[in-house]
Amino acid sequence: MDSSTIKARKSVRTFNDRPIPDELMAKLEDFTKHDTNPFGVPITFKFLDRKRDGVSSPVIVGANTYVAAKYHRQEDAELGFGYSFERFVLLATSLGLGTVWLAATIDRKAFERALGVGADEVMPAVTPLGYAADKRSVCETLMRKNMRSDERAPFESLFFRGDFDHPLGEGEAGGLLEPLQTVRWSPSATNKQPWRLVLDGEKVHFYEHKTKGYARESTGDIQKVDMGIAACHFQIAVQDAGFEGTFVKSDPGIAAPEATDYVTTFVISN
Repeated sequence: MDSSTIKARKSVRTFNDRPIPDELMAKLEDFTKHDTNPFGVPITFKFLDRKRDGVSSPVIVGANTYVAAKYHRQEDAELGFGYSFERFVLLATSLGLGTVWLAATIDRKAFERALGVGADEVMPAVTPLGYAADKRSVCETLMRKNMRSDERAPFESLFFRGDFDHPLGEGEAGGLLEPLQTVRWSPSATNKQPWRLVLDGEKVHFYEHKTKGYARESTGDIQKVDMGIAACHFQIAVQDAGFEGTFVKSDPGIAAPEATDYVTTFVISN
């Protein structure tokens, strides 16, 4: 997985009936058993069959395979889930398979039953898995248009230098321009783009700009899951750019806008 995979990833809601080869399924299943995230949150994945497990989504056409995952309630659980599940999505993309993050538009009870979600566990999202059809369904086309899926907020409204009073221009980003762009183009629930990043020397502080109604008992804070996706993209792209680093809790105490909370910090070590 690298930045090119992130750029290649597109949400797919319309699939053809081509079966997924056994060798690809084996590679994906092995990945889910051994991959980890930097937040120390164990994630349990399960591959589900539409007919056998009785799972479905009204916005998905043609998919027979779904992948669901869950975590035990703990600190940074949503962050770890977003990171790990997006790594799985990117692996599937690199293998030529289509996916899409689904949280609200699913038969949640059926998925939770098939996954075996316990009282202290949460299943934030699932994805269909398969080969994209040659043409999107009318439903998918309308959804992408309504959510403005191919649009993103201006660079300067998402990234800052030192504090939130100093927007960061693309020309000021230096070697971090590509990692920041991979964050900007990350998928998010209804394309709300909750990430706000502050560059502070060798540290990059991640903040979540919250939208009301996106934190629920059944899904957890889905926008914090989005922050995990952004963190995944950033670290992959940083490594591609020749930097190393790690995520730590290091709240700088920067005054943040309303409904904007500190989440994590990436410390660049070279």
